[in-house]
Order: sequence, then C-alpha cells, then structure tokens
Amino acid sequence: MPIEFELIERIAAVFPRPEGVWEGIGDDAAVLDPGRFDLVTMDTLVEGVHFRSDLSTAEDVGWKSLAANLSDIAAMGGGPGAFFLSLALPDPPDLEWLEGFWRGMRQAAQELVPESFDVSAGGGDLSRTTGPMVITLSLMGEASPAGPVLRKNAVPGDRIVVLGDPGLAAGGLVVLESDQLDEDQFKELVAAYRRPRPHVREGGLLGLYGIPSAMIDTSDGLIQDLGHLLSSSQVGAQIEAFQLPIAPELAALEEAGAGQVEQWLLGGGEDFCLVLTVPPARMPKLWDMARQYDWKVSDIGEIRSPEEGLQVMGLDGEPIKREITSFRHFEAT
Repeated sequence: MPIEFELIERIAAVFPRPEGVWEGIGDDAAVLDPGRFDLVTMDTLVEGVHFRSDLSTAEDVGWKSLAANLSDIAAMGGGPGAFFLSLALPDPPDLEWLEGFWRGMRQAAQELVPESFDVSAGGGDLSRTTGPMVITLSLMGEASPAGPVLRKNAVPGDRIVVLGDPGLAAGGLVVLESDQLDEDQFKELVAAYRRPRPHVREGGLLGLYGIPSAMIDTSDGLIQDLGHLLSSSQVGAQIEAFQLPIAPELAALEEAGAGQVEQWLLGGGEDFCLVLTVPPARMPKLWDMARQYDWKVSDIGEIRSPEEGLQVMGLDGEPIKREITSFRHFEAT
C-alpha cells in the first residue's frame, strides 16, 4: 500500500469522526450536517518560520497547530468542532515525528476543549514537498446564539480588556534561543511557548453572554492585533501597559538582561490572549464572570475617536514613542 494511504488510515485511526460530520476521512470530500457549522478558520505553520524542530517536539508542534485555530474560534465568541488537516511532507516522511505530531493534536483536543464540544479530524490532504514541512489546519466552529463577535463593532467609550497573560510565549522563545539561560528557571515561559493555552471556554462564554462588542486574539502581538481591531472598527484608542500583569518569570528574565518586559508584553505573539472591547454597562457582568470562573482580566484602556489614533502609555506611565515590533509573516526569517 502506498505510504500516503497508510498515513490516511493512521490519521483515521487516531481521530474519530467528530460530531457534525456525516461522512469524514476516506471519501473525496467530507459531508457536514446541514446547518451545523457557521465559523471557519485556517492557520498555516511553516517549518523554520512558525516552528523549529530544535526548539519544539513533534507533540509541541501538533499541540500548537490546533491551539492556534482554537484561539481564532474563541475570538469569535464561538465553540470549536471538526478540523481539516493538510500536510506537505518531505520524502520520505518521518513516521515517528508524525506519530508525535498527531499525539500532540489529540492532547490539545482533550485538554483545551470543554467537554461540550467535539473536536476531531473530519478530513484533509497529504502531499510531498521538496522544501520545508507545511502544516495547514482548518477548524469549523459554531457561533453563539447571539451571533459571532466581530472585530468591527467597537465604538468610542468601550473599555479595552485583556484576558490572560501577554508576553509569556515571547519570553519563552528568548529562553529557548539563549545559550546562557537555564530552562528550568523559566518553566512557565517555556511552557507558554511550546504549549500555549488559548481561552477556548472563556471565548465561548463571552460570546454566549454577549459581553464583547468586538474581540481578537493575540497571535501576532497585543499592539499589532489591537491595531487590526481598531482598523476594522475605524476607531482609535488609549491603552495603559502598566495595567497588564507581569509574570514573575518575565520580570526575572528582564533582570537577567535578556530583554525588556514592555516589549514582550506589547509585541510578543502566540500567547493567544483575548483582547475585547466592552461597553461600560456590561463591565459589571464581566467582572462577575471573572470572579466566578477565576479569569485573569485586565482593564487596560478605552476606545477613542479615530482621529486620536492609538496612544500607548508604557510601564512607566509615559507615552511610548518608539515602535513596538511584532511578528510579521513576510518579514520572518
């Protein structure tokens, strides 16, 4: 049997057919239950650009592949469902690596997804490449009964709220790329880089209760992703970086001379925090939910008129004049 079909059979054995998929792996196309999914997201990871095998295991890469898509659905205020996986692999493919990759995806589906949602493979594609490995994953999802939360509905007066700890994954990458730093002293940062934990349940609940007017996740960095939201909503904002939580390990990393906390907080990507804008009248409900579910929530600013642009107050309370660098797909090396 050609190796392509062996791999397809193995994928089908690892991932059971998810709810909402009437016919999945093994036919020319998947057949979905009518009216089940109304959200679709896609993310591509390229070896050497989005992940490095010397810094992450196959399990880590599998975990992150699914986590990135789960975060996108959470940022729409919805719940995840079936995913479709496309792999472009070197010839011959590393079967041991692939087994670890699928294992990491299964672990992410089991640990990150609430029991009320069924996340598994509904199909995909396998191909050979003469270049680096390319992983593309599409995830289906369901919006809340209130409808999807979009980026374009923020209005002046809304509060800007961050759910989660920004900067951890960026700090973890610094640790892993360093020859001088001890990983054991920065376990939280390294874990955040290798095994990010998107706010799947939180995003679904926020959408269910209609809390955000707009929402986005921090895949490329807080400032850059907030900028996307502001552009979509055609508004400005003022934010206060000193309102953000600073993890002890992140502070220790700065003390070790490895970089600046402010840069990691505002420019670091792949933390998959949620950034939401909230009308003031809904803030009490958000605080109630944060206490009930033990969420880490930070009110960092306000949506302003578009003429004001984006004003950023630094950790010292002073306006930041320099550019905050974030991940850019077509400038990565």
